[in-house]
Amino acid sequence: MKVIVAGAGIGGLAAALALHAVGAEVVVYEAAPQVLPLGVGINLLPHAGEVLAELGLMDQLTALGVATRELVYFNRLGQRIWGEPRGRFAGHATPQLSLPRGALQSTLLAAARARLGAERIVCDRRLARFTQDVGMMSVTFISASGEAFEVQGDILVAADGIHSAARAALFPGEGPPVYSGRTLWRATTLAPPFLS
Repeated sequence: MKVIVAGAGIGGLAAALALHAVGAEVVVYEAAPQVLPLGVGINLLPHAGEVLAELGLMDQLTALGVATRELVYFNRLGQRIWGEPRGRFAGHATPQLSLPRGALQSTLLAAARARLGAERIVCDRRLARFTQDVGMMSVTFISASGEAFEVQGDILVAADGIHSAARAALFPGEGPPVYSGRTLWRATTLAPPFLS
């Protein structure tokens, strides 16, 4: 089975590794000219951790993050409202990890290059369109210079991001994503540890 994955983000790379593990021939196409470790900190919840553990990546990821012990909410006066244990501290098989998004994506990318072969991660290929015939997908990718590349496969995994060409084709009346109006500002500082 030949699988075409559009998008080398976390979802696309995880899908590629999982499909490769069950014997699929997988090629990943990424719109960016190179995959860079972008993004901010994320929390990798235990159910996602179990998938990554099955792919043999949990030890690497645990070394890159913090095994979150608890989730606690406080009011503006610092009074505890509510809390609960997380990950292994809540009885899960894998931890809840707090780690940089780029560290997760870089780990997935390194594993995909090692297992699939570096030549099967193709950059500068943005998903443009696809057609499906009986038993075959024809997928067209466009480079930044405008050159079109058509590939065929049995399955297309569309992990091509928030401005997904696949989603636009499958749900044309949906329109583009709607901005929520919320902005999150993050900062770090050195301070003594507190709580867990």
